[in-house]
Amino acid sequence: MKGMKYFAFVVLALVAIIAHAELQETPTLAATGSAHYRFERLNIDSPDAQRHYRLDIGIPENPPPAAGYPVMYLLDGNNALAELRDDWLGELAAGTPPLLVMIGYDIDGTYDGEQRTRDYTGTTSKAFLDTLETRIKPQIKARHSVDLSRETLWGHSFGGLFVLYALLEKPDAFQTWIAASPSLWYQPMTFENGMALERFPEGTTRTVRLVKGEREGKPPIAQFDGGSPERRKQMQAVPSDANRLLAEHLATLPGTEASYQQFNGRNHGQMFTTALHLGLRRAAGLPEQP
Repeated sequence: MKGMKYFAFVVLALVAIIAHAELQETPTLAATGSAHYRFERLNIDSPDAQRHYRLDIGIPENPPPAAGYPVMYLLDGNNALAELRDDWLGELAAGTPPLLVMIGYDIDGTYDGEQRTRDYTGTTSKAFLDTLETRIKPQIKARHSVDLSRETLWGHSFGGLFVLYALLEKPDAFQTWIAASPSLWYQPMTFENGMALERFPEGTTRTVRLVKGEREGKPPIAQFDGGSPERRKQMQAVPSDANRLLAEHLATLPGTEASYQQFNGRNHGQMFTTALHLGLRRAAGLPEQP
């Protein structure tokens, strides 16, 4: 039993990106200031007022273009703000700098495992998608000039899993979908539904980007004590290259540009930073690599 509990802790540490979730001693750009962006904070409740979110919004110093700013919604917003670098923001001036909406929780640290598991996985993720669509996005639109034809949803780990879930549930909600190290093994139905998908709504287009680190791997599900034997069996059945397979299948669907990339030498935690930089550049309309 002791060994099982230890393994459960290790798995939780993996999917929760503890490497980026421990207390950050370095102040964020929202505190120190940026040469390229200014920041504001907005608190929003879910429609049932039972869940509370903190939005850290990065606004380009340059005025919005005529069509409005591209807008990038980032899950694990506390972590995203902690990892954000001003030199990255400076790069975006070569394209169209996006408005950044970092969706997090009103906590002192960068991570809340219970809340993100509730929002990003399982049946309760539907409620979070509803909050995103009916509460968060309208508030951003009301406060800022945004280009509704250039909206990106970005997430890592469980956040990446939610990106793919939202893509399958509401494929017209965003034009660009970036799923970094999505934990498809944890929620087999997302992988199965994606592989069974035969079409998206006609007349729409989307870009889907899946990325993963070379040093990532699926945990030993046989020892996972987070569910029934049947659930463990389903989790085990998800192939280790599920992200690649899903991207290849999505790329066959009309109106969909989907791709997969593995980054050499990166582990699960390191992919948060790698994918964040990549996502910022893509949202600005720049090549992913500087």
